[in-house]
Amino acid sequence: MRITLQKLLFSFICLISWVSNSNAQSTYWWNEKVFYEIYVRSFYDSNGNGTGDFNGVTAKLDYLNDGNPNTKTDLGVEAIWLMPINASPSVHGYDVTNYKTVNPVYGTATDFKNMVNEAHKRGIKIVMDFVINHSSEQHPWFVKSAAKDPAYRDYYRWSPTKPTYVGPWGQNVWHQKNNEYYYGIFWSGMPDLNYENKAVKDSIFDAAHFWLDSMNVDGFRLDAAMYLYENGSNLMNLPQTIEFWKNFDDTLENFKPEVMTVGEVWTSSSTVVNYNNKLDYCFDFDIAQTALEAANTGALTNLKKSVKFAYDNYPFLQFGTFLSNHDQNRVIDVLGNDIRKNKVAASIYLTIPGIPYLYYGEEVAMKGSKPDEYIRRPMQWTSGPFSGFTSGTAWFPLNSNYASFNVATLKNDSNSIWHHYRKLIQLRNSEKALRTGTYKSIFSDNAKTFGFMRQKDEDQILSLINCGADTISRMSLSVSNANLSSGVYLATDLLSGKSSYVEITTGLAITGLSMLPYETKLLKLSIASGLMDARNEMIIQLYPNPAEEYFDLTLIDKADIIDIKIFDLAGTLVENQTWEILEGTTKRIQIANLKDGIYLVQLKDKNKQKTIRFVKTSH
Repeated sequence: MRITLQKLLFSFICLISWVSNSNAQSTYWWNEKVFYEIYVRSFYDSNGNGTGDFNGVTAKLDYLNDGNPNTKTDLGVEAIWLMPINASPSVHGYDVTNYKTVNPVYGTATDFKNMVNEAHKRGIKIVMDFVINHSSEQHPWFVKSAAKDPAYRDYYRWSPTKPTYVGPWGQNVWHQKNNEYYYGIFWSGMPDLNYENKAVKDSIFDAAHFWLDSMNVDGFRLDAAMYLYENGSNLMNLPQTIEFWKNFDDTLENFKPEVMTVGEVWTSSSTVVNYNNKLDYCFDFDIAQTALEAANTGALTNLKKSVKFAYDNYPFLQFGTFLSNHDQNRVIDVLGNDIRKNKVAASIYLTIPGIPYLYYGEEVAMKGSKPDEYIRRPMQWTSGPFSGFTSGTAWFPLNSNYASFNVATLKNDSNSIWHHYRKLIQLRNSEKALRTGTYKSIFSDNAKTFGFMRQKDEDQILSLINCGADTISRMSLSVSNANLSSGVYLATDLLSGKSSYVEITTGLAITGLSMLPYETKLLKLSIASGLMDARNEMIIQLYPNPAEEYFDLTLIDKADIIDIKIFDLAGTLVENQTWEILEGTTKRIQIANLKDGIYLVQLKDKNKQKTIRFVKTSH
């Protein structure tokens, strides 16, 4: 929640801006970033012991972002989410034994600080997993609580008899120890902390301050955020939990105003909105599910509903988007090993509103389905032994396809999934409309085309994603929902670099568009007449229109020499002439050699210009 003095001042400035621009909305540094989720154990091993480490992450920072926006060898991500890095006895790390120390398996505190410093040099923010709903059963707090140490007994919930209720997915939540029962919603090895005890809350807040101050992290991903408080058998999303997060966020902002908090509230979006203005934002699991559904089947109804709900009901752009994470089957498995569908899914979540998160290895189509270790395998860097992850023996076997699907191999293929991700990420970095622009859905007469406008100030991008396996030879769009006026636009596809002209009719429609199977087009629209001010537009007439053999140009103005260029709608120059004229002169242009269709006549002298649309017809 952004209520510090600094944020109040910022809001006041935004309010002033709103007077002149009613569409102004507040965004924050995280809205400018693409995040990359890293499981340190599996990312890169720097010392050959088979386990990834902090120094391994540091060694691969240039792969994520080398700090130079002009290079094309890095992904371009500008923020990292580190899965748990606290001391823990487990492989996954979600059972913490010390909230103020790093896991020695990953290195030292000095290694961690160096990693953070090197990331910051490249403009990369560091967000850490903060697992505070529960601890490890080996945490000294729990050991003392189980031993009935009065100072720690109430750090956890105990019952002399076993309550009869079960957890949200039917699991046992009360576990026996020393002839009594303690509460742990996920597993007996992870007892839930008792936040009714102020000492617990104070200890956790102190640990958060430590990571912000001493270790210089930029924010927290808050695991299992919906489960902090319980009331009998009511175990999720209690008002006390939501109020806790408001207090947590406010306290941290007062300590470090630019800190970011993102919550894992794994439930429907309609419930997640209860956390609005408590945490900075939460992940939206409905969008993830419906994006994969759309890419897999071409069915768009649920995706459109989930994106619209998020855009309309969260604070402006304050929700996290993703396709999969460390708890879910890998994208390529969900999509039946179809790279084309994987590209479609990437196009969806990296261009819609929200704050996108990329799970490590997604960019090289890493495979993996449950159990957890199979979706957290070592990163695939090369086609060499252990895929270049380690010079020793990897802590867990690699995917069988790593020889073909690895960073080094896919970098050499300009059409690969890796380059698709890189282009989308770097376009998002360079195009403010994709980062912080408004969102308007666009109606298409093709049921499998997902279309929408992203608009920010003068920038406007029309995103079209064909989620189907068929070629679309002719498609019509209604753009009445977007802030566009009728006229001829130059449409530059940011992915392919190709330009063409599109006409938005007086009915605010675009017709005649075509798309290949599973193709994405990101069309940046600009008025075809160029940069000239309308007050400097040439006054000229074209007649007849439509025309068969010729048309006449009549100037109702003054000019010396006019350049005449005729373009087809693909942007190809088909005619180029020079016209020396006097006021009132008419020039005849022969067009019998042109194919039937729509063309643009661009007229320009040293001071003025004009673009006129005409139709060539044979009858």
